[in-house]
Amino acid sequence: MISFCVGNGESRKNYNLEQLRDIGKIYGSNAIYRDMPVDYLCCSDKRMVKEAIDSSYKGIIYTRLDWLSFFKTPQVKPFPTFSWKEDVKWKQTFHWGSGLHSAYLALRNNCNILIMIGHDFWGIKNKHNNLYKNTHNYESSKHHAIDPSFWIMQFELLFTEFLETQFVFCQLDIKDWKIPASWQNFPNVQFQELGELVLFFEKEFY
Repeated sequence: MISFCVGNGESRKNYNLEQLRDIGKIYGSNAIYRDMPVDYLCCSDKRMVKEAIDSSYKGIIYTRLDWLSFFKTPQVKPFPTFSWKEDVKWKQTFHWGSGLHSAYLALRNNCNILIMIGHDFWGIKNKHNNLYKNTHNYESSKHHAIDPSFWIMQFELLFTEFLETQFVFCQLDIKDWKIPASWQNFPNVQFQELGELVLFFEKEFY
């Protein structure tokens, strides 16, 4: 089963996500709902759940178990619980953002090929990298870049926990993207040019 985990990094700006619907399920984070409905919407922040509901979003929304009491509707469901011991900060559910939770949800839904789009990690000129910056519930474009170290370790945990799943990270100009050095030894991780993604599927999986 192929799934797409779409983050909101600026690398996916102008990329047509609709062309992926016939290939697999789309998991999206936070304000992606403003632009398109997704199969699974993940919102770690309570304010983003509220925004989506207030905007009459009709799809299922996944969020933290702690927030369920604020939204008494079957539309809102909890993230799946982790299968590992949360013995250090970066392994704890509250320190996983929407993008990582969406990846974990896809994996728990038995996808065996997980395509990551818009998970950029790195800031832009030391500033916040997000398509929705300067909009409601988001930081301004002047906000500092976010330290990606937790995201990098959290993905490594997923690589290890789901060894039978192939992870494919897509970027524009993939050769220029800074691949985390610690990822080099994972046999189930690939990197792909975003603009050639559909062709990649035709060659590799069909």
